[in-house]
Amino acid sequence: MKLNVSIIILLLSAITSSQTVQLRGKVIDINKQPVKNISVRFTSFGEAITTSSGEFVITIPESVQFADVVIRDNNWQILYPVDSKVPVPADPNFVTTIIVSGNNGSIGTSKDESIIKYNKLESLLKEVGTTNTELKIFLEKFIELEAKRLEISEAELMQELERKEERDTLFTKISPILNEYILRINNLKNNFEMYYQQAFVSTPAVEHLNQAIRAYNPVFESIYNNKNEWQNGINSAWDAVLSENFSNQVNYMIDEIHTPYVLQLNECTTSINNVRLNVEIDGKTPEEMKSEVGTKVSAILKSLQIKIPILENRFNELLTRLQHSEIN
Repeated sequence: MKLNVSIIILLLSAITSSQTVQLRGKVIDINKQPVKNISVRFTSFGEAITTSSGEFVITIPESVQFADVVIRDNNWQILYPVDSKVPVPADPNFVTTIIVSGNNGSIGTSKDESIIKYNKLESLLKEVGTTNTELKIFLEKFIELEAKRLEISEAELMQELERKEERDTLFTKISPILNEYILRINNLKNNFEMYYQQAFVSTPAVEHLNQAIRAYNPVFESIYNNKNEWQNGINSAWDAVLSENFSNQVNYMIDEIHTPYVLQLNECTTSINNVRLNVEIDGKTPEEMKSEVGTKVSAILKSLQIKIPILENRFNELLTRLQHSEIN
């Protein structure tokens, strides 16, 4: 009889065990830092205290698909999941992420800080595998809560978020091409320094010069052709001051580098090739042309040695202001 009772107890124990699962999770803040020693309560299922690494484990019924979660600490509020419902994963080893924010002055009281916080959260949610639908729901809820906290309309906050997105998009277009221009103008200068004297007698040296010019031209043309569009975009996404700053730097590139020096190097390349082919131009012998062109190229290279670092500093200052300027 005792044997039968023991068997029944073991069976009941096995059945009970098979009807529960362990939900593993981790609580982090918007800076990806673990939040330790806080109580995470799951409605109807009990609570767990996070470890020093922000992790927790709680046992819940196997049939449960979602568990309502509450942080039992008034210093913190749950940001994600937005509805405070934690899905129970099929994989028992999966670690659910809960993102919280402090209920204190560190949250920030400006639209800029709300936008920064949202961008951090958006990046973080993508890292933890949030779907596009979940992101959309989160954005809507975030705007609702933040607008209420800042005492502004949801439309106003949404407008600022869209403006920030416009900034990011424009910056990813402008920054690489300005940096590429500095690379190409330096490459052009360096190639002339190395090969222009050889080019008077060497076809491969002439080709080096031509390749450097061909690499430079499309980068310059891209900036030149998009200048007005990008200037208007900066005025819209940032302000008129930065828009004028952008225009000034591009004009410096055109007026102080491209027109007086790069265009002359193009002409010098033609003259160098004429000397190599022993072609007389305007009654000048190849030797006279060689001397004249050599003097001209040397003067241009000395000027570019001064002008290029100035332009690079101007571009870097502009990009820094575009990247870190606050929204008005």
